[in-house]
Amino acid sequence: MARKKKNVERPRVYEKTEDSYDIEIENEDATDVDDIRILGFRDAEGYEIVTSEGDFILFADADDAGKAAREYWEDMAESDPSEFTAMVGEETLVQWGLGRAAGPGSTQVRSLQEWLDLWLLTPEEHFASYDGEERIVMQIADSTVNDLGFIPRVAYRTN
Repeated sequence: MARKKKNVERPRVYEKTEDSYDIEIENEDATDVDDIRILGFRDAEGYEIVTSEGDFILFADADDAGKAAREYWEDMAESDPSEFTAMVGEETLVQWGLGRAAGPGSTQVRSLQEWLDLWLLTPEEHFASYDGEERIVMQIADSTVNDLGFIPRVAYRTN
């Protein structure tokens, strides 16, 4: 299953002035960033930002977001098997152990590894708890880029 890629160009980076905003995200009004929190992923840089429009998780691209989503679920499976079992379901785990197609949600796979790999294709299902949508960062102030340490291309709204 190949990921449907949006044509995501580099957002316009502009010099922040008194009259400009920090960030503009697809389908949202331009807004200032009130707070920035780093998310501790090994294989991807991700930051949560708090704005008057809502809270968003930003990544350099959808591939990084997918790696981070996969990492989240893999870490839960390894470090908190009881919670992982509650989330995925005992029956699903038994079916995977037998090599049969199963899975939470609409996509059925035959193993835990296949299921983890699905997150590489659909990070919005993990990160965009508000609406399930991947959004494009349209433009961003240079000062916000400096605070983040990278130019984000995708955003996922969490509330």
